[in-house]
Amino acid sequence: MEPALIVSIISITITALFGLWNFRISRENHQMRKDEFIRNRNKDLKEEFDNRPRLEIVLTKKNIEGKAKSSSKADIDCLVVPIKNYSEKEKRQIFEYDKAVINKLDWVYIEFRLKNTGKSIIDHLYVSWNSAKNTSMFDVKNDEYLIFIGANMLNYRVMLEEHIKPGQEFTLRFNFHKDMIMYGMISAEASIWMFDEYKKIWEQPLFVHRNIIYDSQNATHDDFRNMTDIKDALECFKNPYLW
Repeated sequence: MEPALIVSIISITITALFGLWNFRISRENHQMRKDEFIRNRNKDLKEEFDNRPRLEIVLTKKNIEGKAKSSSKADIDCLVVPIKNYSEKEKRQIFEYDKAVINKLDWVYIEFRLKNTGKSIIDHLYVSWNSAKNTSMFDVKNDEYLIFIGANMLNYRVMLEEHIKPGQEFTLRFNFHKDMIMYGMISAEASIWMFDEYKKIWEQPLFVHRNIIYDSQNATHDDFRNMTDIKDALECFKNPYLW
């Protein structure tokens, strides 16, 4: 074999081996960077989860029998009302409620004192009632419930636009008409949606009648919107097969 040919073969072989070695090193470096990114991301997620806001029930007051009225003001004061009838008139969706629900003398309630035992400030929060097909929930403050019920409107959520720092407490009250108390069968009747100081959303399901609150879990804007925004529900009322 000619020396020049031998040199050429050796050169090609060395080049190929170097190329394979370089490809392997590049692939290993890429995998190492990917693994490091995943480790850092998991670390960030763990720190985010460990520092999340979370609510615990400190005290519960129940007046389902209607024997004693609450004289104190709750930070979040809600009225839960069954939808009596749904109809459409001149392209307007109408939700009818029993007018008896507006009489406060016939209200009973369940009240929670909740504490932020997490490590993050809650920038603001919403409470939602989760029975979209047959129930509305209105804010009692400033008599907003009278406006919504009088206008035959639908609503699922009530907002508390206040900062809740770690260790801080607030009160949440659900009012019902004594003859129209809404219960959940299996799932939580309500949910609390917390927007923390880092703009993250956390959800805690609340079993109102069982005095149980689940731990906070990360939620998306889609989760929040799907459970609390009436837009999709209005479409479902128009087209019941969408439920």
